[in-house]
Formats: sequence, C-alpha cells, structure tokens
Amino acid sequence: MEDRQQLFGAVLGSIQDELDWERLGRAYCEGDGSSFFDDESRERWLDAGLLIADELAQHLPRGRGRSAYIGAALAEIPVLLVESLVLGREVVWVNLPGDEIQELERVLRLVGERRGLELPLPSNAPIESLPQHVFDHVWLVSVLTDPEHFPALHDELYERHGTVLATNRGALAAERARAEQLAGAVLALAADGALLTTSEEELAVLLPLARARDRVLRPLDRHRRGPRPVSGIVGDVVRFLRLWSRDAPPEA
Repeated sequence: MEDRQQLFGAVLGSIQDELDWERLGRAYCEGDGSSFFDDESRERWLDAGLLIADELAQHLPRGRGRSAYIGAALAEIPVLLVESLVLGREVVWVNLPGDEIQELERVLRLVGERRGLELPLPSNAPIESLPQHVFDHVWLVSVLTDPEHFPALHDELYERHGTVLATNRGALAAERARAEQLAGAVLALAADGALLTTSEEELAVLLPLARARDRVLRPLDRHRRGPRPVSGIVGDVVRFLRLWSRDAPPEA
C-alpha cells in the first residue's frame, strides 16, 4: 500500500506540473484566466480532493470494484487517481468534450505514457451505453447544478432566484426534465448497495427519482461529526449514500 501511495503522490505531482493552469482558468471564467488558479486556489483544489478521496476510500473495497464518474473534471483528478492507483479499482469516466476535458486528457496521457501507466481517461460515450446495475460506486457531483447546462435549475437548487448570484437564464421545466433523464440514467448504472457520491443540492432531484424506481438512498454520513467535505472548485457539500432496492433490510 505504501508503494501505491508513493506512486499516487508522484503521478499527482507530475500532473500538477504539466497542467496548463491558464488554459483551465479560461474554462472557468471570462477573460484570459491567467490568475484564476493562483497558488491559493490550487492548494484548495488539492486539499479538497485529498479529503474527499480519503473519505471515499473508507467506503470502497480495495483491489476490486468499478466506479462510474459522470461529469468529472479537474476537481475530481485526485479522487480518480486514488481510486485507480491506490485502491486498484476500475474507473469509467464520462464527460462532454470541451477545452477543460481536452487539457486533462492531454496531461493524463502524457504522464501515463512517461510512467508506463494506464491512467483514467475521459470519454464522451453516452451514459446509456454503459452497462447497467454493475457499478458499485457512481459519482455525480455538481453536474445538475451546472450554470451553463442547467442555468434555471441552478438558480432553483441553490435558491438564488432574485439574488445577484442568479443566472436569470434558462427554462426550468425543460431543464428539470433533462436533469431527471440524466440522473435516471446515472442511477441505472448502480448495482444494489452501490455507493453514490453526489452534492447536497442534487439530492433534491435524485431522492424522488430513486423512490420512483423502488430504490432508496441511505446516507452514510447522517451522524457525521464536524463539517462535511466540499468540492475543490465549486465548493459544494459532498454527500455519500448507499443505493438499495426498496425491499433491502433496514440494516443494509
């Protein structure tokens, strides 16, 4: 395990060195993005990713299992690497193409080739094309609240209507329908008893969808002491739950 952790640290360090942080900054803000990822923000990104990965590792088996990461990007890089390099698990990563994803794929391929490793790489394959009910971990964090793809739903889930932070864009009914279709496809990937990692706000969409499919989401952090972890860039509270069929025993 120590060798795996050392390898993880070395790979993550190489990725940080190779990433074009200005290019990534332009993907997150208007303008040239040259100062978006300054030293302080990069440290927050790393600390948040490591904290989430550490907690996630407590809920996943080592050396076996499959995870599906839907919409993962820069914030998830430390988590993806812990799953694949430290825990030795299979990782499937799906996201829409774009400048950020192209940069991440470029650097992951480069570092992987240098070290003779098969690092997780993003794919734009349709979620519906993935095998259903086989993943023991599904990740969907800060996707349904994305202000570019779901601006009106973003305003609703963050309760930003009438505030200066509201996008004031989009059509809520149409966006909610798209979000429910996406979330339903994500839930269909999960095996019975699978871990679901998501954000606090997205539970408002996921919980009723699970119930409609005769499945229940049981939080693993219900009695947590202290603050819950937050995502590295957006700052959303991250939640860990188990997805069971409705007839699963209460102690499951």
